[in-house]
Amino acid sequence: MKDKLYDGKTAIPFQGSLVPEKDRLVFLSEQKSFSFQYSDILNLDPVGREFRLEIRNPENPTYSFVVVFYSKESYSSILAGRKSQKKFLILDIWQNTNFALKIGALVLTAFLAFSVYNAGLSYAYIFVPTSYDKKQSEVMSGWVRDYFPECSSPALKSTMKKISKKLKDADDPFDYDIIVIDDEVFNAFAMPGGTIVVFTELLKKTETPEELAGVLAHEMAHIHKRHGVRRQIRSAGNVVLLSLGIGSGFEGVDMLENMDSLYEVLSVTIYDQKFSREYESEADEIALEKLKKSNLTGEGFLNFFKRIQEEYEVPQEGEEEKDTIKIPDFLSSHPATEDRIEYVKNIISHPEYPKGKLGISNKEWDRIRELCSPVKPKKVFQNPLGL
Repeated sequence: MKDKLYDGKTAIPFQGSLVPEKDRLVFLSEQKSFSFQYSDILNLDPVGREFRLEIRNPENPTYSFVVVFYSKESYSSILAGRKSQKKFLILDIWQNTNFALKIGALVLTAFLAFSVYNAGLSYAYIFVPTSYDKKQSEVMSGWVRDYFPECSSPALKSTMKKISKKLKDADDPFDYDIIVIDDEVFNAFAMPGGTIVVFTELLKKTETPEELAGVLAHEMAHIHKRHGVRRQIRSAGNVVLLSLGIGSGFEGVDMLENMDSLYEVLSVTIYDQKFSREYESEADEIALEKLKKSNLTGEGFLNFFKRIQEEYEVPQEGEEEKDTIKIPDFLSSHPATEDRIEYVKNIISHPEYPKGKLGISNKEWDRIRELCSPVKPKKVFQNPLGL
């Protein structure tokens, strides 16, 4: 039975003989002779009683040659010839891998490449000076005060400043501006450079000043470790990567294009302050270190989590799960509260962990946390996200 060569241009094959030589392959037919290098072989597969050989066409990459032959001796000779002239081992393995494995390898490679890229973005912040964070804080704190009713009580402000000053580490380059907003939003969040926003609804949920100290230590940790800037860099990098990948040239990023004022950016920042679980876990760890260095107990931090878990995460008796109160935003983007409780409990149970207090009695704290005297905002806030 004669061997056959298909040139990719016509369905009619050339019939002849495939002859493996030491440094090349030759196909001899009555109409035409062909010569190939072993390095041009793309695939070599046994199929039933025949063997199929796919060969690259150097002159026209659109088409490849396919040779069907039947000699086991030729098959063995071709394998030996390829082995002796193999130049690129990885390429050869790739060429002889089936299609499904190639797809899997490409997906895995893309995933690993993206992971390395994302990891690189996570450390790119070291090239950004802290003055960038501080400038953001300066601008953002002004916006918050322009659009939201800030509590102006001197006693409340003094207490916030006292707690943040006690918690600040010696190597922390940022000055903290804690803004208390009179609003029924159960939340507290940090912005790059030193601005921390606390809503009165959260303040009222704290029963001791040490509980607030735990919350503030957590938010200060976000700022100290520059989580906000790191998130900005990662998000911007992923937007760039996505735009390049889909060829949008940023034209599809409508939300960014439509933010034609800094006011709208503020709106998104206020209502979308979410960090990754990695950052949240690190912030909990650093917060406990800050409390320890300040000789403050971690019991307040622990008790706050426990009470919030009971109030927001545990269904009431006779209440179906679907009717339970929604977990507040302060916890929704954080690691599971039960895990956080166990972690905090484990750390503060060590004998060397301090039991110190802030020196503010619970009675005095009950009075201070209710103080506000909100200042009317200079501008009317409208949330473009519809929240």
